[in-house]
Amino acid sequence: MLSFAKVRAIDAYLNVFCLSCIRKFRETQHNTMKKLMFTLALSALVTMGVQAQKQMGDEHNIEVAFTPFGGSPIDGSTLKYRNFLEDNRAFRLSISVSNSNDLHAWYQDGEINEADPVSPQLNINTKSSSFGIAPGYEMHFDGMDNLSPYIAFELPITIGNRSDKQEFWGPQDINDAGQPDQYIVWDLGNEQGFTNVGFNILFGADYYFSDAIYLGFEAGLGFSRTSFGNHTITTSDLTAFNMYFNNAFSTEAAGAEVAGEFVGQLPFSALDGVIYNEYWPDGAGNDELYYAWPNHISNTTIGNVFQGALRVGFLFD
Repeated sequence: MLSFAKVRAIDAYLNVFCLSCIRKFRETQHNTMKKLMFTLALSALVTMGVQAQKQMGDEHNIEVAFTPFGGSPIDGSTLKYRNFLEDNRAFRLSISVSNSNDLHAWYQDGEINEADPVSPQLNINTKSSSFGIAPGYEMHFDGMDNLSPYIAFELPITIGNRSDKQEFWGPQDINDAGQPDQYIVWDLGNEQGFTNVGFNILFGADYYFSDAIYLGFEAGLGFSRTSFGNHTITTSDLTAFNMYFNNAFSTEAAGAEVAGEFVGQLPFSALDGVIYNEYWPDGAGNDELYYAWPNHISNTTIGNVFQGALRVGFLFD
């Protein structure tokens, strides 16, 4: 015979199971409705496009990515501009810009030292930015009245940079060791840049479902080369850095320069505790320091180029 406690446990489990089933059913219904609505909308666009007018020449064009099943259907992270020199020739230019600057507290006030003095809040600042530009040229061919297939040549160029800066609290003079009232906040920074250059040969098509408004796709072959700049390590206080990381408690050791620049890419993330500060002797009896693992200098790829999202745009004079 089941006890009252077991009955309640079984009842609670069944409630959770039923709620989970209902939630999954609703999600399935929602996704099915989204797909159905998109299919109906696409059918309507095809029907509307029978009499649509495509480019004639001398128009301008703005275009964004269209992802109907994504969280954000319109993606404006990359904007493309076209200038139709004639009805079958166009200059194109894509521009993408991204920038992120995040601040995190990794030590709260008083977390290191509760009193006399209260240790300050220490932060980690992460930054990333990139700028891309891709000039190109399109040659359009005869299609249906509202379909404009084309071949394009494109030269994408992207420049990017990442940096992490982590704050520490400690002495800035060898005589201040063990005296928290003399401590300062100082920081350690890692920074890395990259440059990407490519060349793409693309095939695409624009389907005008209304006058001057179209949906399109694009795919092709491309060459790409990414080069990584030198990895740079910086600090706001050299003595505090050497005392914290290198146990330097002599004037000479505390003033030693940071081995602050290394060729190639060193992956880093201050939020995950990966930020470079220590390098090992080269093993040959020299005092010079080096990083003991391979550094990624560049990457070259040749392969397919495919834009997963549809393209949506409009023409204007």
